[in-house]
Amino acid sequence: MCGHVEIGEQKDLKIITRDGGTYTAKSNTAGNPGSMLPVVTDAMPGKVQQFRWGLLSLDDDRIHSKNKHARVESLFLVPLWSELVGKKHCVARVQAYFEYNPAQQVTYKVERVDRHPFYIAGLWDIWIDIKTNILIPTFVMITVPPNSAIAGIHDRMPAIMERADVKDWINGSLSGQERVKELRMKPCPPQNMLITVHKDHK
Repeated sequence: MCGHVEIGEQKDLKIITRDGGTYTAKSNTAGNPGSMLPVVTDAMPGKVQQFRWGLLSLDDDRIHSKNKHARVESLFLVPLWSELVGKKHCVARVQAYFEYNPAQQVTYKVERVDRHPFYIAGLWDIWIDIKTNILIPTFVMITVPPNSAIAGIHDRMPAIMERADVKDWINGSLSGQERVKELRMKPCPPQNMLITVHKDHK
C-alpha cells in the first residue's frame, strides 16, 4: 500500500500544533511514513492538527514504525486497532498518493479527477516517549480492498471517503461497529480517481 503521499496546497486549512501555535501548510509538501500530516480527529473535529503517520508501540522508536496501515478487515481482531476503534478516529487530508507496482516497475500517482483532496480514514493515539516524557500524536491509515481502478496496480488502497461522509467517521456518538460498517459500505468510486504514471518517484 501507499508509502508516500502528496499533501498539496492547504491554504484553506489552519494547522494547529499541540502547543497552540499555528502555521500555513506549504503547497505540494510530500509526506512519508514518520512525517507529520494534517488530520482531523473525533476528539477535536473542528480543528486540523499535525499527527505523525505511523502508530508507535512499545517495541517501536520515534524513527521507525511498522504500524503505518491497518486493514479494515482486522480492525476488531488486532488488539492495537480494536483498542482505538470507536474511540479514536481521524481523517487525513492528502492531495494524492503514490503506488509502486513491482511487477511493472512503475510508480503510479493517484488523485481525484476533480483535483480535490482525498480524505483517508484512520485511527489515532498519543505515544509517550518514556525517556523524555514527550507526547507524540500518531495515526494509522486504514486500507480496504481495491476498487476496479486500483485493482490492476495493487491489491489494497486507502480507505478514501467523500467529504460529506467524513462527519460520520469522526462522529463520537456512533459506535465503532457503526462507523466501520459505514466506511465499508461506501468505497471510493473508481470514476473519481485519476491514475497516471509518475516517472520521478519510486
